Amino acid sequence: MILRLEFLPGKRDEGLAALDTMTPVVADEDGVWHYSFHVDTQDDDVLWAVEVYADMDALMGHSGTEQFTELLATLEPLLATPLAPAMCTPVPIGKGLPI
Repeated sequence: MILRLEFLPGKRDEGLAALDTMTPVVADEDGVWHYSFHVDTQDDDVLWAVEVYADMDALMGHSGTEQFTELLATLEPLLATPLAPAMCTPVPIGKGLPI
């Protein structure tokens, strides 16, 4: 999954801190293969999330946690645009993922 998070002006770091609260949660989720955030080089108010899950059950398990629900409630007032994840399936070309 690739997700563009566009924050209200000046709210990106607050959003990033909220996202970081999920780090210990995903550390304990076996089905999370990759979970990272990247600052957009053209727009300081935008972060890109790259998340790779073993399967849809792993994604649903992650999305169903109490911490994820709390994260969404924290993020929503900080965002300039609604979340719209792009669901993708990795192909076995490249480096870094156990596919």
